[in-house]
Amino acid sequence: MTWDILLTGGTALFIPGLMPTLFSREAYVPRATSAVTVVGLTAIIAGLIGSGLVLSPIVSSVTAVMWVFIFFRRGKRPRPD
Repeated sequence: MTWDILLTGGTALFIPGLMPTLFSREAYVPRATSAVTVVGLTAIIAGLIGSGLVLSPIVSSVTAVMWVFIFFRRGKRPRPD
């Protein structure tokens, strides 16, 4: 359980770091970058579940969903006004 808590805390640090990208209309992240991140997180989540951990795959899934949102909503360069 100790490793699960450590991994959960470490992964949870990504959430506030992604908030500015999620909420800023001017934010831009290339789709290739966010796609590779989602694929990597999916592999990590599978490994965490396979290791029998509970909390860290849940928090990692939240960050993966955030990256999916970034892929669809922040993958295009903003148009100049």
